[in-house]
Amino acid sequence: MVTQRRRSLLSGNSPPSSSASSFLQLLTLLTLLPHSTHAILPTAAIDIFLPDTAAANAITLYASQASFGGPVAEYSQRFNHFTEAGSSGKSRINGVGVVPTFPPEGDGYLCNEADGSADYSSKGSSNNNLDMTAFYKSALLVPRGECSFEHKALSAQRLGASAIIVYGTLGSRYSLNYTNSTDGADDAKTRDDYTKEDVVWPHDKLDFDCDFGKANLPETQLESLDFGKMPGGYNAQNDGMLMGKSENNLCVKYDAAAAGENSFVSSCKSQRCLVTGNKTTDDSGAVKYEACCAWDFHVWLYGDSSISKQAEDVTIPAVFITMQESSELLDMVRGVQAGGDPIVLSIYERSRPKYNASAVLIWAFGVFVAWIASYHSSVDIRRVNKAIVVQRELNARNDQEGGEGRQRRGGQQQSRTARPRSRSNSPSSNGDNAHGSGSSALEMSSNASITSPEQASERTIYQAPDSSSNVAAAAAIATQHVSPASNEESLELTAAHALGFIVMASTSLLVLFYFKIYPIVKVMYAFGCSGAFAQIIVHPGMTKLCRKLKWERPLQYMNWLSEESATREALRGGCKGKCLNCLWSFFGPITPIDVCAMILSYGVGAIWLWVAFTIPHPDTIVFYWVIQDLFGLCMCMLFLETIKLNAIKVAAVLLTVAFFYDIFFVFVTPLLTKHGESIMVNVATSGGPPKADPSWCEKYPYSADCKGGDPLPMLFAIPRLF
Repeated sequence: MVTQRRRSLLSGNSPPSSSASSFLQLLTLLTLLPHSTHAILPTAAIDIFLPDTAAANAITLYASQASFGGPVAEYSQRFNHFTEAGSSGKSRINGVGVVPTFPPEGDGYLCNEADGSADYSSKGSSNNNLDMTAFYKSALLVPRGECSFEHKALSAQRLGASAIIVYGTLGSRYSLNYTNSTDGADDAKTRDDYTKEDVVWPHDKLDFDCDFGKANLPETQLESLDFGKMPGGYNAQNDGMLMGKSENNLCVKYDAAAAGENSFVSSCKSQRCLVTGNKTTDDSGAVKYEACCAWDFHVWLYGDSSISKQAEDVTIPAVFITMQESSELLDMVRGVQAGGDPIVLSIYERSRPKYNASAVLIWAFGVFVAWIASYHSSVDIRRVNKAIVVQRELNARNDQEGGEGRQRRGGQQQSRTARPRSRSNSPSSNGDNAHGSGSSALEMSSNASITSPEQASERTIYQAPDSSSNVAAAAAIATQHVSPASNEESLELTAAHALGFIVMASTSLLVLFYFKIYPIVKVMYAFGCSGAFAQIIVHPGMTKLCRKLKWERPLQYMNWLSEESATREALRGGCKGKCLNCLWSFFGPITPIDVCAMILSYGVGAIWLWVAFTIPHPDTIVFYWVIQDLFGLCMCMLFLETIKLNAIKVAAVLLTVAFFYDIFFVFVTPLLTKHGESIMVNVATSGGPPKADPSWCEKYPYSADCKGGDPLPMLFAIPRLF
């Protein structure tokens, strides 16, 4: 039984060659397509139009949006950058066609309103010395830090700006501990005697990571950096000594790693570093200060719950750009000559399709899999039907030929009986009449007794076959082209099996939900579907290729693994004999094609499993989801080929219990679980979405709290293509 099962694993009927060939060509094309996946966070874009620059030559920067404020312009309006604002001020709110400008003098962080030292409202006294027209139809470029994002946006709105662009800075990662103010100080924020002991240094992992670049700065070099300047405790002039790829960057000059792959320039993508505040003393007694690579990612501009929304709500759009993007924008803004044409910015939402084409492709692929699996599983029925049609044609032809044969024999019978009658009418033949009659009877008797085997066979063929002979002929024709090795095992599904299937599925869901053993599912899927992949696609394809190229040797059985060889070596004893006997009893006779198909199929499954365990969110990799869908197709085909559903009653029971099974685990279980989780959704997404913050997961995708959200390989998966 084991031998027959193993033989059938690689000798199954192949799917329709034309459909399978086209499908494999499509999968090959998809695996070769270039792919690029970026973070979803930067959902907005900023087009920079330099003076006398056409729309096609605009410089584009990506930006992340805010949870407060108005929306940015739609993608279709991105070129409406010279449209004047109407009475409704809609184009101002959408931020289309704005001129970049800087905050008022003395309020570089735009936080004076937040600490109560300014009032930019229409009734505020701070407006007396400000030219409010300078901010009309503008986008304020404001550095991050000192106060909340929403406070900055509210102040920009009160100044009359159409949008606010917050950009990241190194200085926003530092602050001063105002509680350490000396006695007698009137205002902690106006002191000028802060020291490095009062600095609140950046936080490890949140603001920097020494694994991506580290430098040890001498104490003399650190004295050239100013960390006590107000506001914020960081002088922006430090940026020139803490950024870039040249040795002007102190982190490049005093890199702790040797030049090469682990150097600061090659490891730190932001090319910026932060002084961490940690210091060490080397063997010579010199004090060194640690500086590490700074993170530079987009952040989501979150709201400020301390702001009263009843008094005034933020209506202008707010976006965020990184330090690297801000350096490009600020250089261009400052490079424009005073009095000339200004730079124009167009802030808009990035292109986003209204419909998800991947959902349609998944549906079409599911329909295709259902069709080809059903077609492949009905190969025996089609063969029997074809045999019945052939038998009917043969019966009709035999009936026609049999009628013509009976007519010919009838004519010969009449000619024989006519000749004695002519002789009996002659007067001279009266004496021979009795003899003639006797000889005729003897002749007929002898003809009946000496019929040849060929004549007997001919008469048998010309007989009309009955229903039993039809069935026998159909069975003979249906099986005459089927080798014994291709007789696969099958299971006829009953109502008990249908109920048992639901019980086992429910048990598996509960086990996965409570024990979180999702890696085991991937292992079982990889190696289970590798066998189906070998049987359905790889082995038939390789066999067809060898026959087309007329390579007969790969299709022949291996002599060293024949029954005679295994028996002979087993009788001799030793390890070799035991191994051959074990291989023979498990695999049976195998060919080189069988070995190559198994190695190739399980090799693909092992690579797929390696990608699943080593790369976070592997469903964005073309190889991963293409192989996952291909494995699913082969498993569906093999499942429908093995399981036979021969009764409508069983199908009705299976569909009914499956319907209530889905309803219960998707919609009812949230009412029963502790945290209101849907068991089906939780298991399908490998335990639900990541628990960590998205910005943390963007920095450390391999973190344990960033795992989850990836669908288990029980569904067809096609990532969003557009």
